[in-house]
Amino acid sequence: MTETASDPSTGATAGAAAPAPAALERAGLAPVAGAATDVGRLRPVNEDGYLALAPAFLVVDGMGGHVSGRAATRAALGELRALAGTAVTSEAQVVDAVTAAARAVDAIPSEALNPPGCTVAGVVLAELDGEPAWIVLNIGDSRAYLLRDDVLRQVTVDHSQVQELIDAGRLTEAEGRLSPRRHVITRALGGGTDDSGVPALHRLDARPGDRFLVCSDGVSDELDDEALATVLGAGLGAQRTAELVVAAALEAGGHDNTTALVVDGAPSRPVVRASDPHAEEPRA
Repeated sequence: MTETASDPSTGATAGAAAPAPAALERAGLAPVAGAATDVGRLRPVNEDGYLALAPAFLVVDGMGGHVSGRAATRAALGELRALAGTAVTSEAQVVDAVTAAARAVDAIPSEALNPPGCTVAGVVLAELDGEPAWIVLNIGDSRAYLLRDDVLRQVTVDHSQVQELIDAGRLTEAEGRLSPRRHVITRALGGGTDDSGVPALHRLDARPGDRFLVCSDGVSDELDDEALATVLGAGLGAQRTAELVVAAALEAGGHDNTTALVVDGAPSRPVVRASDPHAEEPRA
């Protein structure tokens, strides 16, 4: 989608981040983000959106058909924007924003067979119990990965039928990537799912040098962990890295809308940075 921060349909406007809490200042944490998105090679419309405005860095993936999906993404981002420019000091703030986003999606009028819905994943830099921390969240199959000490790991766990089969030992990870059920979501914002608006949360200590990738399934369906680790660990800046992740996903097939948001808590070594006029804008 092409709307930017000034789009009146989202009610979202760009603005400066809030003053960093004391613990974040002491830790020298100043997030740098880069984002890229593409409609892909098969879809007529991009239903993905993202918010990259400190301390919140989120990716939303609309579903329910291109009209419903875009409406769901806009509605969700309009509420999730409440996290932007705020000092987050509790997980409850994140839950409240996600709950509001779910209500906004549920309120979209629709007579479609598939009601509007969306998945969401992201990271929020917070001060929890006086210490800097990342709150990692997800609903659905959008994901967040962490690259720390040159090791990449997936932090979020998909809310999907395939993930349930993997957890039960009935499928391997490799088999899951090929399963016809891999896009069947068990939790979302709206979409007629149970537990709408209930995010899974993970709390991680914040360290200089952390790099997160937040992405839609258009990335994770095309690129395995090894491919992602190669791009994320190449030592390039957040914006250029996000662009390369999307380019790699398109090269691998580009079967879906593709969005990558790369967040560096604080670079531990000099990196090559590319300017991005949209890096601090909600986009849907």
